[in-house]
Amino acid sequence: MRRAGVAGRDLTYAAWLAQPAYLVTEAGLAVAAGVGYSLRDDTISALGTACGPGEVGCSSAPGLMNAAFIGFGLLQALGAVPLLRGRGRRALVGWLWVVAGLASVGVGLLPVDSHPGAHAVVATPVFAAQPLALLLHARTLPPGPFRRAGLVLATIALVGVAGFVALLGADVGVGLAERAAIWPAKLWLPLVAVATARRLRSGRRPGPRPGGTAPATRPTAPGR
Repeated sequence: MRRAGVAGRDLTYAAWLAQPAYLVTEAGLAVAAGVGYSLRDDTISALGTACGPGEVGCSSAPGLMNAAFIGFGLLQALGAVPLLRGRGRRALVGWLWVVAGLASVGVGLLPVDSHPGAHAVVATPVFAAQPLALLLHARTLPPGPFRRAGLVLATIALVGVAGFVALLGADVGVGLAERAAIWPAKLWLPLVAVATARRLRSGRRPGPRPGGTAPATRPTAPGR
């Protein structure tokens, strides 16, 4: 029964392994379906908007981008379910990932061209909850390469959010800043999924945290 439970948790975390495909989808649609679209200067949401006569910085296939927002948002929320069973910071991180994932679903369901006000409301948690989830998630890991990678990506995301807010409405650079805010999480989630799956399969408990104590071990029999 325990092995079946571990396999189930592995499968749930595996939802995060698909997140880099979002980057391929977005970039591919920008090139293949974007109409005068710039990855540097146009927002990601613009790929989910239909082009009117003579318009640029939009998409000839907005439904595909909005479907990507919905699909990858659901996978992001699904992958966070095991964290919700924890306590304290672990549960908080899980809820932040869920909120950000469901906000992405909202972005796809409420395109900015047809629902500008509602779109802005549902998009806000993506920029608020997602970088914070990345930062706190990295800090829950023991020292090592995964933690360092998470902290670096979180720093990039937070700088990207600040840049996006500062450039919102500008003609140059807003797309680059938004991608700096959003893309790091898409790279982090598969990394932490792999790290978690390895730990679950090996049956190892987390090591001591800095300043903490090592997990209790069973006493050995005399003479052993």
